[in-house]
Amino acid sequence: MAMNKFLGGYLRDKQGIFKLAVLRHRLFWGGLLLKIILSLFFAGRLLADSFIPFVEYFIASGFKDPYEHFWQLGVVDAFPYPPLMLYILSSLGGFLAHLSPFFIRIPLLLADTLILVLLSRLLRGKDYKILVYYWLSPVLIYISYIHGQLDVIPIAFLIASLYLLVKNRSLEAAVVLGLGIAAKTNLILAIPFFLLYLWKNNNQNKIGRIASHLGLVALVFLIVSSFYLGSKSFLQMVFSNQEQSKVWAAGLPTINNLNFYLIPAVYLLLIAAATRFKKISKDLFIMFVGFSFASLLIFIPPQPGWYFWILPFLIYFNLKERKLTFIPVIALQAAFLIYFAWIPNSDYTYVFLYTERGGTLYELWNSLGWVPAEFMVSLAFTLLQTCLILNVYWLFKAGVRKNLNRKLKNKPFLIGFGGDSGVGKSTLTHLMIQMFGEANVTIIRGDDMHRWERGHDKWNELTHLSPKANHLHEDIRHLKLLRTGKTIQRRIYDHTTGRFTQPLKIYPSRVVIFEGLHPFYIAAKRNLFDLKVFVEPKEDLRLYWKIQRDTAKRGYTKEKVLEQLRIREEDSAKFIRSQAPFSDVKICFYPLQSLPDDNISEQVELGLRIELETNLDINRLVDGVNALKTLRVTHEYEIDCQILDVQGTVSSDEIENLTYVILDESDDLLNDARFDDDLNGFLQLFFIFCILNKASNIQ
Repeated sequence: MAMNKFLGGYLRDKQGIFKLAVLRHRLFWGGLLLKIILSLFFAGRLLADSFIPFVEYFIASGFKDPYEHFWQLGVVDAFPYPPLMLYILSSLGGFLAHLSPFFIRIPLLLADTLILVLLSRLLRGKDYKILVYYWLSPVLIYISYIHGQLDVIPIAFLIASLYLLVKNRSLEAAVVLGLGIAAKTNLILAIPFFLLYLWKNNNQNKIGRIASHLGLVALVFLIVSSFYLGSKSFLQMVFSNQEQSKVWAAGLPTINNLNFYLIPAVYLLLIAAATRFKKISKDLFIMFVGFSFASLLIFIPPQPGWYFWILPFLIYFNLKERKLTFIPVIALQAAFLIYFAWIPNSDYTYVFLYTERGGTLYELWNSLGWVPAEFMVSLAFTLLQTCLILNVYWLFKAGVRKNLNRKLKNKPFLIGFGGDSGVGKSTLTHLMIQMFGEANVTIIRGDDMHRWERGHDKWNELTHLSPKANHLHEDIRHLKLLRTGKTIQRRIYDHTTGRFTQPLKIYPSRVVIFEGLHPFYIAAKRNLFDLKVFVEPKEDLRLYWKIQRDTAKRGYTKEKVLEQLRIREEDSAKFIRSQAPFSDVKICFYPLQSLPDDNISEQVELGLRIELETNLDINRLVDGVNALKTLRVTHEYEIDCQILDVQGTVSSDEIENLTYVILDESDDLLNDARFDDDLNGFLQLFFIFCILNKASNIQ
C-alpha cells in the first residue's frame, strides 16, 4: 500500500493526472508492436556480425576483456562503445541474443521509450505530434529496429541529462551525462554547452558549480570505465576508431602543407556563438547541443546511426515553434533513405534475416552502364546534406535569432509594482517569486533609497512619500545597469531596525521587480519598465490591510497607523496616486462584505477589478478561466482601457493546468512554479499572460 502511494505520487501530478499519459495512446502501442516485429526479423550486418558476437563473447567467457579478444582477431571496429554500453546490452537481454536479435534490442526499446516520455514532459500538450513525428519516425525506426545501430541509448542519456539540468537538478544531470559518455564518447561534445548553461544561469558560486559538475561527470565516467582504461585495445577501439578519424578528413589545405579542419572550426564557432547570450534559455541550450552534433554530419558522409544524434532535436524544435513546418524534417528523412539506398554497402536488400545477400541499387545501376553509380551516390549525398543544412538554417533563424533579442530569454524583463503603503505590492512580488523561482527573480525595493534612517529629525519635516525624502535618481541608475545585465551595489533598508545595511552586490535575473512608492513618478524611470503595475485597492480595504500589516509585522498600534495615514494623505494624493495613469495595469481589490471594525485579523471575501491597456488581446485568457465554472470573469471595454472583474474561487491545480494549456511558452519560463488558490492564483495566470505578450513584442 505504501509503495503504491509512493509510486502514485511520483507518477501523477497534483491533479492526479498520469504523467506518462503518452504511453497510454494507441499510437504508442501500435509503434511498440511494429518495433518488436521489426526487431524479430531484421538486423544489419553490423549488429549481427559485430555487436551480438561481442556481447556473447563477453558473457560466455566469464566477462573477460572482449576489446582485447576482438582486437587480436583483427576486428578492430567490432564495438566502438565504452563499457557501459556493453554492460547495458549484456544485462538487459544480450544474454539471449543468440535466440533472436530482438533481445539485444530490449535496451533500445527502453531508451526509445524514455526519450518519448522526456519529449512529452518538455513539450506539454503535444503527445499526438510527438508520437507521429518521433515515435513513428521512419528513419529512427530504421536505425534502431532494422539496421540495428545502438545510438538511441546514449541519446536517451543525453536528453535525460538535459531535462534534469533545465529542471535545476544539476548534480543528477552530471551523473547521467557521465553515464552517457561511458556509453558513447560523442557526448563529450555537449559538455561545453552544459558548462555555459550553468555559468550563464547562475549568479553565485559559478566556478564552484562548474567545477563540481565537470568533476562529477569525469568521476562517473572513470568509475564505470575503470576496468578497461588500462587496455590498449579498448583505447584504440573506442577512441581511435575509423569513424572518429573522419572528423579530421574534412579540411581545407593551406600553405606549408597545413590543413584547416572544418568540423573543429564550426564547433568552436558554435561555442563562441553561445557565449554571446547573457542568459541561455532551455530552448537555446537544447538547440546548441543539437547544433554540435549537426556540425559532424554536415561535412562528412554519415553512418546511419549518426542521424539519431540530430533528428530528435529537429523534431523537438519543429514541434516547439508554431511558425515552422515539418516539411523540411520529412524531406531530410526521405533524403536519408534515398542516400542509404544508393551507397555501395547498402543493406536494404539483405537486412531481412531470412534472405541471402542480394544485389544493391549501386550494383544494379552500374550494370546498366548509364550514368556512373558514383555520381548518383554523390547526388544523393548532396541532396541529404542540402536538406540537413536547410533544417539547421531554419532552426537557427527561428530559434537563435528570436532568443538573441528576446526579453526573458536573453534579457531581463523589468516589472514595476507601484502604489501606496500597505496596498499589497509585496504580495504581488511574492506571487512572482512563486511562479519564476527565487533564482530567476531580482527584487529592488524603493524603501532602500530613503535618504535617512528611522528616527532622523528630517522625518519630522517630510513623509516617506515625498520625492525629496528619497534618492529617486539613484534607482534609475541601478535599473539601467540591471536592464543591461550588469550587477549593482545597493544598500537594503531593514524595516525591523530602521537602519540601512552595507551595500550588497545584486545580480540581474530573468525577471527584475521594482517594488516601491515612486516607480512611475519620473518619466526616465517609468520608461525603463517592460510592465508597469499600479496597485490601488478600495480605500477602506487598504486601511484594513495596513492596520493588519503594521500592527502584526512592525509593532505599531492601530492609533499610530491611523495618525500616520492622516499625516501622509496630502503626499499620497500628490505623489503616489498621481502615478496611476502611467501604468499598464491597475489592480483594485474590493471587499464583498462589510469590513469588521473590531477584528482586524479576520479574512474578508474579496473581488478583483483590473484595468489594462487595450493593445492586449485577453479573450483566450477570459474564455479559459470562465470554463472553470467556479471563477467568473466579466470582460468589458471602455474608451481607453479594458476592464476585468473577477469573483469566485479556483484551486491552484486548476490555475496551473490552465496556464500550460493556454500559454505555449509558459513551460520554458515556469520551472517548478507554485500557484496560489483563488484571486491570487488568477493574478499569477494574468501576469504570466501579460509578461509573455509584452516580451514577445519587445526587442
